[in-house]
Amino acid sequence: MSLFNRFQKNPASHSPSPQWPQPPAADTMCLLLMDRVLDTVDPITAHLKSSFGRQAVSETDRDHPRVPAFTITIDGLEFWCSYLPMPVPADTADISTSASYSFLLTDEEKQAFIHHRSFWMLAQKGGGTSLEAKRRACWTFSILCAALLEQEEAVGIHVVNRGGLLVSKRHYLQQRELMEAKKPANDEGYFPAPLWVWVYGSYQDKAPILRTVGLQDFGLPELGFYHPDKFSTGELLNFLYSMSSLQITGRELYRNASIIPLDEKTEVVCKQDGDVLFFIGA
Repeated sequence: MSLFNRFQKNPASHSPSPQWPQPPAADTMCLLLMDRVLDTVDPITAHLKSSFGRQAVSETDRDHPRVPAFTITIDGLEFWCSYLPMPVPADTADISTSASYSFLLTDEEKQAFIHHRSFWMLAQKGGGTSLEAKRRACWTFSILCAALLEQEEAVGIHVVNRGGLLVSKRHYLQQRELMEAKKPANDEGYFPAPLWVWVYGSYQDKAPILRTVGLQDFGLPELGFYHPDKFSTGELLNFLYSMSSLQITGRELYRNASIIPLDEKTEVVCKQDGDVLFFIGA
């Protein structure tokens, strides 16, 4: 059955589409990949103390000699940080496949991700109980990740969710510069969506699609373009990131059958297919 056939009105033959917004994922987790195995985490904790204050960082737990861990508290949120001196296990994340599907990594960055040697597991437990709280937790998490990425040996971030988002150190720190001029609650509808939302291309019923993965963690529908042919991939990426930001900040909630203007010449119709709202006509 084609995507357009599924869009035809025949409610008796399909399960009900989910209603949005939904409760977000309360927990948030990222992996920070490194290009070498560290002899000690002491320089990392020293850097974090200088960035966020000595009282923000707990004593390092060395009960497991090869997996040191500590917590750090930023803006009232506690983050658990654990260092593992090995590559990310394949059953945890398929880094190689994620790298191959990334639009935003250079070839050199893809190789750095694929050949990483160790990683940090970073987690925030229970902070995302509402869209506003999830937005704040992820914003603060981004500040922590950016501080860790200032280390020479850091490669980039993998967000642990339904997708395979990889963000290079270069791109992450660029986004951090944009965040410095903003606040978590801002009037522009800005949120660093590229740090939390993966956009990838594939085919559905032989038609090309470009869609997000990651918005469901915020309790929001994923967004996508079905069979786009009027805009370049870069332009479509910008649309999806901007639309994601507007949803995450509560400035917009796209709905089935809505008509959305993309520019002065193009309007698209929004059609829901399961967990994804596809924009048709781009």
